[in-house]
Amino acid sequence: MPYAPQPYVEHPNLRVPIALIVDDPAPCINPLWYFRHQVDRQADPAHERTIPLDFMEHWCRWVREAGVRGDFTVLPYPAGLGRIDGHMDGCDDGEVRAWVALAREAIMPQFDIHCEILTHTNALDLATGRMRDVSEHEWMAAQDEDTLAAYFAAAMRILGEAGLPNHGLTQPCFYHGDEAMYARAVLRAEKQVNRRGVTHNFLHVDAVAPSVPPRITHLDPAAGEAVVSVWAATDDYIWDAQERGRPEQGMSPEALADRYLTADGQAGRLADLLRGGGPLVLVTHWQSLYSNGTRLGLRTYREVAARVAALWGDRVAWRKLSDLTRQWLAARTVRLEAQATPRAVEVTATAPFATDVLTVSVPMPWPLNQWPVVQINGRPAAPATDAAALEVGTWLMRGSVITVSLPLRANAPEKITIERASGH
Repeated sequence: MPYAPQPYVEHPNLRVPIALIVDDPAPCINPLWYFRHQVDRQADPAHERTIPLDFMEHWCRWVREAGVRGDFTVLPYPAGLGRIDGHMDGCDDGEVRAWVALAREAIMPQFDIHCEILTHTNALDLATGRMRDVSEHEWMAAQDEDTLAAYFAAAMRILGEAGLPNHGLTQPCFYHGDEAMYARAVLRAEKQVNRRGVTHNFLHVDAVAPSVPPRITHLDPAAGEAVVSVWAATDDYIWDAQERGRPEQGMSPEALADRYLTADGQAGRLADLLRGGGPLVLVTHWQSLYSNGTRLGLRTYREVAARVAALWGDRVAWRKLSDLTRQWLAARTVRLEAQATPRAVEVTATAPFATDVLTVSVPMPWPLNQWPVVQINGRPAAPATDAAALEVGTWLMRGSVITVSLPLRANAPEKITIERASGH
């Protein structure tokens, strides 16, 4: 009897996930100007105070053309000026509505909408509607789980009523409290507002480690509940493009793009991450992309995305954060059991969480000189011609390793059967 093989999980469809987190988007305003003014108490910050609607229009057009996906963190109550589904003080109501409509129609198909809490500046008193004299991130560190859950739910509710139902949460600046409690509060708010038991949040950046995977911060398989913390793996390398007098203001998009990925694909943070196995999670800011009106940041990201497509088009796949985390969570909690006979190998995959794609490689216990017959749950699966063609319901032969992509239902065994060709 041949030995039982040891199957292992690969990146979905053998493509390294890549995602872009865009922090701080809001209608009309430059959120950094208000942060400097309200939190840093600068009387007249050295930044443009507004970001015009046409920048949002250009952004929407580009992400659609480039196929970029990730997370777009909308401020529900920007700088305490008012709700984005109503009136914002000092802003044109028509422009606010147009901005929200663009987010709903052009951004939501490709990006998760996160609430970046409520104001992004000072904490909002939910009872009075007035701003507290302390930043959200500092105030939050001293709150209990009930208070945080209520605050998060208020933010999520505003986005939902604006037609931008959120999936996930982004933390402004930092959080110095209990992260396990924080994760439970995020989940409570998601369950209350969006009836969702699996969610994710963005809080941390690690721009040095060779691989920056997500972390599970809350896990209850029996209840089908989990919270995944997605870590960004790059700094915002275009941040200084919005600071007046900095060298970046005179740099070309191509030179700034080298920090992410050089034109030959050999250097830059993304090249390091790809060598480290991924995923590739980038982070930037709405105001960085705008770059005080020069739009140098957006031009830089156009170049970065073009290089990724040209160099790695069949090796990476742009993902919403919710897709990335759902696939990653299932891959980390799946149980793979294998057995072999002289003629066939059978692998059973069972996980407490569903995913649209799980990719499993099976090192066969005997050499393969011909294509085997592969079935998924008793149904024939089609062979992929090469790695770039691997999709759900297909399989790939690489020497004597068979790689299969299949969907996974929660708590339902999925069976892969690999049978030697007759006469083999």
